[in-house]
Amino acid sequence: MLVTKHAAELCALLVNDLYGELPSRILTALLIKGRSTIAQLVQHTSLTPRHLRNGLAVLIQQNLLYHHTNPDAPVTNYEANADACYSLVRSGKILEIIERRHGTSERELVQTLMLLGHARIGDLSQAFGSRAPKANGHTNGDHDSLNGLIDSEHQLNSVLSRLLRAEIIETVRPDSFRNPKDVYREIEGEVLNTGPGQAAAKNKGEAQRQIIERFRNFRDQGKALKRQLDQSGGFVSKRRKLANGRAQNGHADDENAPRLNPNVIVRLNHERCLVELRNQRLAGFVADILGEVTGEVYRTVLDLLTINFSRCRPDSLLDEQTPGQQVTVTTLDILEHLDESVNVQSGIGKASKEKIDAASAEKVRAEPLDPDYDSDDSDLGPLGRRPVVGTLHLDEDEDDDVFGDDDEQQKPGATNGDRETKVKFEGSAAPKDSRLSQMRQHLLLLAESKLQFIRHCGTFGRGQWTVDFALLMDRLRETELDAMIEQTHGRHGLRLTRILREKGKLDEKMLPSAALMKKGDVQGKMLAMQMAGLVDVQEVPRDNMRLANRTLFFWFFDKERTQSQALDDIYKAMLRCLQTLQVERHRKRNILSFVERKDVQGKEEEVMTAEHYNKYNMHLEAQSKLLGQVMKLDEMVAVLRDY
Repeated sequence: MLVTKHAAELCALLVNDLYGELPSRILTALLIKGRSTIAQLVQHTSLTPRHLRNGLAVLIQQNLLYHHTNPDAPVTNYEANADACYSLVRSGKILEIIERRHGTSERELVQTLMLLGHARIGDLSQAFGSRAPKANGHTNGDHDSLNGLIDSEHQLNSVLSRLLRAEIIETVRPDSFRNPKDVYREIEGEVLNTGPGQAAAKNKGEAQRQIIERFRNFRDQGKALKRQLDQSGGFVSKRRKLANGRAQNGHADDENAPRLNPNVIVRLNHERCLVELRNQRLAGFVADILGEVTGEVYRTVLDLLTINFSRCRPDSLLDEQTPGQQVTVTTLDILEHLDESVNVQSGIGKASKEKIDAASAEKVRAEPLDPDYDSDDSDLGPLGRRPVVGTLHLDEDEDDDVFGDDDEQQKPGATNGDRETKVKFEGSAAPKDSRLSQMRQHLLLLAESKLQFIRHCGTFGRGQWTVDFALLMDRLRETELDAMIEQTHGRHGLRLTRILREKGKLDEKMLPSAALMKKGDVQGKMLAMQMAGLVDVQEVPRDNMRLANRTLFFWFFDKERTQSQALDDIYKAMLRCLQTLQVERHRKRNILSFVERKDVQGKEEEVMTAEHYNKYNMHLEAQSKLLGQVMKLDEMVAVLRDY
């Protein structure tokens, strides 16, 4: 994370709001001055070493700092972890998605780890095990969990095992508090630096391979316990059915859960939580564009494709491919994992067979499309595309031999020989093959979208599907940037930036004709966007005189710089929202302190006067609007930076 002035102030404000002024003051000094020792922090903060150690202990406990002690010199260096500090603003979103995807017990454990930072499994067992209700001095093992909360050591082991296998929780080791870039540089120095009597590396390629392999082993050390649980085979983690956010199986799997080492330390894995948040954002985006049913189908596809993803973006320190390009899932797997309550009959337009272009719908693309490819402008697929006729013939053979139905049966009025179609849109139930064909139409709809949410890449098992996350997120980022440009500079500004993004550098004289605008309007709009940092101009003189009439002016749009500028503006907006909220809380501090009393909580309307109660409601409404705005801005940050 590139820490700008507004980003540093935002991180310090979040820490101040949650953990107090002392840790925030230390964090501010580390964000401004960079890596420092305690002696240097004494000079930067004017605090005593005793206060510094107390504040640093809080920051280390909450995983907000990197620290490392040099073995050659007994001096510890501290460095701020800006990404972890910013993740504090997403705590509510993470808890919400954990409860929705896993259950109430998992949400409670994740919330506990958020409060503690990191904790030993033995301490967690002691804390949650003391909740178990007792009868005649003995624990009653046949009780039901109240409200789905953790109340026994067996249930805690079960929840921990599920979250560890899902990588929501990771183990903590001493090297977990080191900056990964420092570890990479240390490994690079050990591999490349040779002693007096040592032979040099054979070639740079072999040395780079060793560096990447050693750093990958360092990064995957936190998954050691997960691999042990996966290999044990005694406790199979299955997707549990959830109803109203609660697990229906209760203590069914608790007795089979392995007993974990009580000395192991665990903490929340924010990188894996980002994968869950990205899936939720993409599924919601599809639901807004194509409908809720298609969004549910797409969410199932994303869950299956990202089950082994540890992070959204590839590690910049490793030469690895973008996750998700080679992972595929079949139609039958999607049908098996799709919730049975989803009615796949709805959400798809009903058209006759003659109005459907089967050749276009069944296109199979072995490689992702070019970013400039538009399915509406050309009927030709890219190189490497599978033959359309063969694909359709294969599906028909599979229908006759295995399923007994044809894809055409899903359309009203279609018949198979002398038989009527089995799909009845008004019927109460549909056979399995009809549900498969109907769900497949949602997948084809996703594949034919201009945003290319998924790619049809094979015919095995009624079709194979994948998601090109890098291309998809690039388009989503462009959509966010276009919305921001249109809001600030209007449709004409958006038109000009799109032309520059497509053409690259363009002569000033060619812009009016390309944008179908007047020359004066183009110059005024381009100057306004240049002042805002969206576009810039390059001057190319024709001779050494450098006269204006002998100079070419090339306008261009720098996407990366615009994205960085947009992120800084979003940080500033979030900071202003939280500062406004602090001011409002200070103004209503007397009312808020009165409401926080235990004898008033839950009875505010009865105890408070009408005037103070109205002021309290107005404060809650203003707080809800400000926090809602912060959450919307955080969604933009996630799209532009994290996803």
